Amino acid sequence: MLAQAVRRIAAPTQVRLPLAPMEHDSILSAAEPPLKRPATMYHAHWGLSHSPFAGGAAPQFFAGEGQTEALARLRFVAEQRRHALLVAGRGVGKTTLLRQFAENRRYDGLQTAVMSLAGLSPREFLWQAAAQFSLGPKSSDDAIQLFRRLTDHGAAIGWGAGGATALLLDDADQAGADVRQQLLRLVSLAGGATPWLTIVLAATPSGARRIGDELLDALDLRIELEPWTEPEMIGYIQHALLEAGAEQPIFDDEALGAMHALSDGVPRKINRLADHALLGAAAEGHDSIDAAMIEAAHDALNWTTTAG
Repeated sequence: MLAQAVRRIAAPTQVRLPLAPMEHDSILSAAEPPLKRPATMYHAHWGLSHSPFAGGAAPQFFAGEGQTEALARLRFVAEQRRHALLVAGRGVGKTTLLRQFAENRRYDGLQTAVMSLAGLSPREFLWQAAAQFSLGPKSSDDAIQLFRRLTDHGAAIGWGAGGATALLLDDADQAGADVRQQLLRLVSLAGGATPWLTIVLAATPSGARRIGDELLDALDLRIELEPWTEPEMIGYIQHALLEAGAEQPIFDDEALGAMHALSDGVPRKINRLADHALLGAAAEGHDSIDAAMIEAAHDALNWTTTAG
């Protein structure tokens, strides 16, 4: 069965990989060639140069309609020196979108800091912001000194071309009350006569309520990122396979329909489901993937169809 094949071929990938080539070489006998890794067999079977779905990890950025619209809204917010809340369900891609927005801005030479607030103390948050803005924070700086570095920087750059500064904060719903208080102070001080800072907070829909009314009221725009539609998902699958070197379609139309229905269009689930289907179908020697194989891979992952 395909579900058993998925488990059989996926299990060896959980073994810890060697940290360095020298360590690996010392383990192997000169007379024994290294075993062919499952990932290598999987790539060879489908004619791929690498895993198109990152082994089931977070998806590479793909500019579907929803992502394109969200990026446009983020650009508008930053150009106007306003503040925004980015809301997306688990696995839908808010972290990937924030990183892509940061990459786009840095490519344009614009100051940008991006980080997760989960578990950060006020000092750690302020230190990371100062470091990413190249303000030279010292290891001895306390939270008060770090906050002053940021506000002095804002006063120096003002509204000019060099003042397009953005602070992109993921997992804002996991920030402690003391970190939220620092954010409120930054929002207040950055919004004077010469606004210099845009703050974007990202959270899940249920987590957004934990940010607190006072901070939410200080934000100007709510941006919602939805799961992929079926056409968007198909575009992502085709793009990922082409990037990995596929020369012909692997998933048939029914397989793609089943993948969208079983994943609810959530990119993280799509990645894992597609990756497991490729592994299982390769193990059984199939040259394409149909809906039944997608369902078997889904069963092997032991999911429900409820989006997180």
